Formats: sequence, structure tokens, C-alpha cells
Amino acid sequence: MVRWVTVAGLFVVFALVGTGPLTGVDVTSAADTSFGDGDATVTDITVDRSELALTPGRFGANVTYLRVPTATVTVGGVTDRPRLLYVVSVPALDIRLIESRVVTGPGTYRLAPDDRAIPPGTAGGSYDATLSVRVQSFTGDRPLTRATVTVGGQP
Repeated sequence: MVRWVTVAGLFVVFALVGTGPLTGVDVTSAADTSFGDGDATVTDITVDRSELALTPGRFGANVTYLRVPTATVTVGGVTDRPRLLYVVSVPALDIRLIESRVVTGPGTYRLAPDDRAIPPGTAGGSYDATLSVRVQSFTGDRPLTRATVTVGGQP
């Protein structure tokens, strides 16, 4: 009769040995999200500022949402591992959304922060918002675009 505790224990031991430093097998994904030195050559940036809006919640939710546009960045060349940083800030509502992507090679990168719920009664009026995209690394922080937009609230 096989003891299941023994089988489970042996499985754990084999998994740890098989993915440990002796075999050289790396099962982590830290390298995919870590950034470092370097820079990127950006050929195009698209942010549809008109999509930034305060809209009522769906399905009867009693909150207003800040809907944030996606930033699409086309990279022509890259050295090392910089990252793209997209920051959406609405200081009067105490909102700062940040989305980042490590640039690993030429291509198109989409930066799409999640929408943010605003408590009831705080979204009336209009507010200044700043949308900025930049390239960041350990050795530098270079702005690519920055725009100030007025976003209107719900009465």
C-alpha cells in the first residue's frame, strides 16, 4: 500500500531539485518584468485624449468612473532593457495611474491603465488631467509626450 503523504513529499523534493540551481532550469519570470539601463528610439505615440472621460457606472452602480485612453507606442530600436511609463494624473481627484512595460525589442507597445472608480458626490465639475509617456531606465528618464486635458464631471 502506497502512502500518499510519502508520494506527495517525494514529488515536492523532485520538483525542487529539478528546478534548483544544480540543473540550471529557471522557472521564474522576473527577467521578463525587470528593467535596467538603456534607451529606446520611439517612432510614434498615439493617445486619443478625447477618450479621457468621467462616466457613470454601469448596471446601476452609484459611482462615476474615470475612463482612461490607451497609449500606443511604436519603438524602432532599443538598447538593453528600458521601460515605457504612462502616467495619468488628476490632482483635484487625488488620482495617479501608472502603467509600465519593459521594452525588449522593436515593435508596438500598448499601455492601458485600468479605469478608476470615484466615490459618489466627488466627480461634479471639470478637472485638469495630465497624460504623459516617457522612457525610463536606471541611467535616465526621458519624456516623450505630455498633454494637459480638461475632463468634465457628471452633475
